Amino acid sequence: MLKKSLIIRDPIKLLGLETDQTFQDKGCGAIFARAGVGKTALLVQLAINSLLQEKPVLHISLKDPVDKVDLWYKEVFQNITKLNDIGPSDRVWDEILPYRFIMAFESRAFSLKRLMGKIEELRSQEIFAPKLIMIDGFSITDADPAELDELKEFAWANGFIIWFTIRGHRGESQTPDAFSSKFLNQYGDFFDVILQLSPEKDQIQVKPLKKETANHPLLFLDPSTLLIREDRV
Repeated sequence: MLKKSLIIRDPIKLLGLETDQTFQDKGCGAIFARAGVGKTALLVQLAINSLLQEKPVLHISLKDPVDKVDLWYKEVFQNITKLNDIGPSDRVWDEILPYRFIMAFESRAFSLKRLMGKIEELRSQEIFAPKLIMIDGFSITDADPAELDELKEFAWANGFIIWFTIRGHRGESQTPDAFSSKFLNQYGDFFDVILQLSPEKDQIQVKPLKKETANHPLLFLDPSTLLIREDRV
């Protein structure tokens, strides 16, 4: 019952981004922002939302070791329980842990083809069968376009949702909007959903890049907890 009482603000549902391709069941999504804005925090919130629904999550980290990723989950989970005014939550934490599997790779030894092989290995050996796959720290600009296409087909064929964090680089002659436009032009067909984290004064807005959401709430990351909060327009 405690799991059901936890409120997770799911930006996909709040922004009405469930598409005709049923992104809630399969497809590829991206969290796009410059360094240090909150991409990993939002990624972990999406993962915990899945864990609370008993949907298995495979978290792939290309920048942090497994123990640091685990700390991210613990911190975000504790913030969620505090927000919901829930007391000791060790039992809930213990209940969701079997649905999470963390793997860390050195970026130079990682490829999407290798990832697909690892997933098939985990499934065939009945070690872990994910529904949600998080890839944190992958440089999509270095990816083989053919492997991206293969991964998209892999996600659709197996009913996976695959999320990437994508780091936007600041250039001397480009504004943040120019960066997002360039990214959208290059990868808009690959990703079903793209969420941009946009710092604005003392807050970070969560903006969809592929769909207008005029009738939905404005979403922000709370600067103190990095949890999703909403303001109605």
